[in-house]
Amino acid sequence: MSSAKLPATISGAYRLHRRGITGKNITVAVMDSGLAAHPDLKLERVPAFVDFIAGAGSLYDDYGHGTHVTGILSSSVIGIAPESRIVSLKVLDRYGNGSSEGFIRAIQWLLEKQQAYNIRICNISIGGNTPELGREDNPLNHWVEKLWASGVIVCCSAGNNGPRPGSITAPGNCRKVITVGSYDGKHFSSAGPLLPYITKPELVAPGYHILGTKPGGGYSIKNGTSMSVPFISGACALLLQKMPQLTNDQVKIRLMEASHTVPWLPYNMQGAGILNLERLLSL
Repeated sequence: MSSAKLPATISGAYRLHRRGITGKNITVAVMDSGLAAHPDLKLERVPAFVDFIAGAGSLYDDYGHGTHVTGILSSSVIGIAPESRIVSLKVLDRYGNGSSEGFIRAIQWLLEKQQAYNIRICNISIGGNTPELGREDNPLNHWVEKLWASGVIVCCSAGNNGPRPGSITAPGNCRKVITVGSYDGKHFSSAGPLLPYITKPELVAPGYHILGTKPGGGYSIKNGTSMSVPFISGACALLLQKMPQLTNDQVKIRLMEASHTVPWLPYNMQGAGILNLERLLSL
């Protein structure tokens, strides 16, 4: 594990934690493969778990991806926003597969429960690239746009089909959302543009050799733009703790304004570039 990148350290979030900026009382919905019990993710910080695959009533993650992503975001030891709350929505099965219909049902649930759980952010570290999903006006993106219109900050992965231009997966190819690539994933991070006049991805975060929580306790290392998204979702939670009045559009603008370009990445793989957390919180 010595070569693994610890999210709170490489992002600089630990310096904000020392000042009491931890994402406290900010709720993030994570649409993924579920969430397994882990010492870093206390149950009192998980007000809801909904299984859209098998209908189970208690926490589990039979694929491990969701637990890893959630740890990057919210682990009390290594996470970006260690006191944030998590609503876990299981939309992927034990093989990491899901359907647009399952995603849409989860989004509909979010729209119904958004106020009850005060959900401010949605982390979607997964994507699809079927011919239908490759079009921006697909049914999944239609519902994702509804989620954004409701005021939720939606952060999505760019996908791992790069560096070919135009390879961003759905719902990262939805113009409204914050699409995140990997600045250290030049060989895999998907590239834009979505359209000639729209920047995709909007920004990039670490995505290679990232430490996250694993089912049963302990940690594991994973690669991909899936790992990059919770860096940005966590940053949003930190920002909202300090400035809860910000709208999702205002947060998106601030994220891009607080970023700087990566010299070795083409524009269509990085957008505004790497987020500077200290600058984000001081804008």
